[in-house]
Amino acid sequence: MLNLFEKYKNSNMITEAILVGRSLLNRNPHSEEVFSAYFDYLCKLAETLPNPDDRHDFAAQAGVSLAFYSENAELDENKIASIASCQQRLTTIINALADAEQEAQADAATKVIANNDNGLKKLTQLKDSLISASTQELFDRALIEIRAVDSRIKKDALTDDQIVTYEMLTKEHTDLISSIMRDLEYKKNIAYNKLAVDSFAKAFKQFRKDESKHKDQRQLFSLASSTLFAYDASRLFNETLIYYNHVYSYIFSKLDDDGKFALTRFSIECERKLG
Repeated sequence: MLNLFEKYKNSNMITEAILVGRSLLNRNPHSEEVFSAYFDYLCKLAETLPNPDDRHDFAAQAGVSLAFYSENAELDENKIASIASCQQRLTTIINALADAEQEAQADAATKVIANNDNGLKKLTQLKDSLISASTQELFDRALIEIRAVDSRIKKDALTDDQIVTYEMLTKEHTDLISSIMRDLEYKKNIAYNKLAVDSFAKAFKQFRKDESKHKDQRQLFSLASSTLFAYDASRLFNETLIYYNHVYSYIFSKLDDDGKFALTRFSIECERKLG
């Protein structure tokens, strides 16, 4: 009766062995031989398989088979003692699974805490990268690395001490980033203003070199659009604007009414440099 079951079991064909064992027990609910063989196999699977989910599953199946046999067997003192022994074995297996699960959860929590510690240390170190970021490229690179490290920190698993450290680092990084962005923007504006002043000087020099030529509106537009009106006034320093006004006023004063109108229109229409 158990030959096919034993064949599959000995061949480690778990799915087939379970199928046959369950079928045998359902068709022979009074058979202690069938129950013992099937229950023992389920318990061994629950005790030895590497996957915790599989072990839980087979322990549950062993519990079902034990309950089924207990309800259908012709009981006597020996069978009652045997059933109690099976129940004790199953309880031991279930407790062992619970202990292993708790241990695994504790190990996982310990690893998460350790990983978070490493992440916080790395964020602390990355402050130096921010501080030393003298160019936009270095600044962007530091930000990317900070975001990558921050994304690996498990926020919901931070300890109380880690939360304090993380919040402090977040504030420090935020303040640093704002400060560095201002500095980099200022450096960009310095370079922008240098180019603007040079362009205004070029406009002044070229216009004075040949005023009559630039009274032609096409020549005036060519000069003004590439120099005088090529820069965004909102990014210019006061000193730069003073020089701009000086150049603009000089050119404006040398034009006739049509030229003044054209120059004003050019100042509105010309595209500004954004870089």
